[in-house]
Amino acid sequence: MRIGLFYQIQVPKPWTASSESQRIYECLEQIPYAEQRGFESAWFSEHHFRPVWSHNSAPDLTLAAISQRTDRIRLGVGVVLAPIHHPLQIAARMATLDILSRGRVDVGLGRTGYPYQLTPYGSDLHDTRGMWQEFADVLPRIWTQESVSYQGEYYKFLPREVLPKPVQRPHPPLWSACGSDDTARLTGGLGMGGLFGSEGGPDRVEQLMAIYRDALRDAPNRDGPAPRAALMTAGYCHEDPTVVAERGTELVAWYIEQQRERARLVWRDYDPSTVPPDYRGYYQRDQRLASGPHPGEPTPQQIRERGTSFCVGTPAECIRFIELYAALGIQEVILLCAIGPMRHEEVLHTLRLFGDQVIPHFKATERRAAD
Repeated sequence: MRIGLFYQIQVPKPWTASSESQRIYECLEQIPYAEQRGFESAWFSEHHFRPVWSHNSAPDLTLAAISQRTDRIRLGVGVVLAPIHHPLQIAARMATLDILSRGRVDVGLGRTGYPYQLTPYGSDLHDTRGMWQEFADVLPRIWTQESVSYQGEYYKFLPREVLPKPVQRPHPPLWSACGSDDTARLTGGLGMGGLFGSEGGPDRVEQLMAIYRDALRDAPNRDGPAPRAALMTAGYCHEDPTVVAERGTELVAWYIEQQRERARLVWRDYDPSTVPPDYRGYYQRDQRLASGPHPGEPTPQQIRERGTSFCVGTPAECIRFIELYAALGIQEVILLCAIGPMRHEEVLHTLRLFGDQVIPHFKATERRAAD
């Protein structure tokens, strides 16, 4: 079991002149500290036009800065939004980041479920799956072939030597977000690592993991490390149960309400009669989420107390949460510790407790298993 970090660069209102930049400066301090405490990865999302929830539109630039402040921790983009980029450009930027980090980069690919951040770039929801598949097909070729050409439906280019090449051989590990049955199946079928979200709880993750692993068994053999399954979740830890009960519940409530705000935003300009079939599940989920909370739904306090949707609790409770998902086959847990309202000192406190108590627990478990 590996423990890592996940960053959205969340900036709650009211804003000041330094709110946004300060959050980035803080993560430049937090991640080297996390490396010292035993965290093994730091992942940054890519989102656009998502105020408060994510001010993280250029994750490769932030990771480049982090690469010069760290030595061992792996650096991931979770995920590159394929429909708004060109694979030639992403190949060169990720190879450069791999060089700067001396071979520590993981590259996630996704198509995004939200038209609000696609349409300004001229992308159409009907094309995103095909663009994602072609991106996943051609990106390893660009990294591994001296000269590469491609003639797909969405990307076409004549033979070119694309430079630089990454340090990792044959290329950086590839991942994809597994937010639906179809994406879990496609990700496994391509032999890529799977990124799963915890919001749906262990039952939903178990369903998606089963689909992913079935497809992975039939995937073509790839050179390099075996693909892994990782869980992305919110994380907060404090040794005092009373602090967890109060502050942990506040953070869960903020996170859930921001998910509702996101759902209200991302379909705002889109004609619902034109939603493609493979996006209808996303659309229906977001419409329900946007109109909530609904009668009978669990409160933030109940969600926190249940302890299955977010890694929020005392060190012992955080260990139980991770063990729950480890039993489903999750091999890495990636924690969003810089949750919007959390102060820098609170994030560092969570990182310290994980380094002192949670990470050593799983290291000891691994040693016992090896013996």
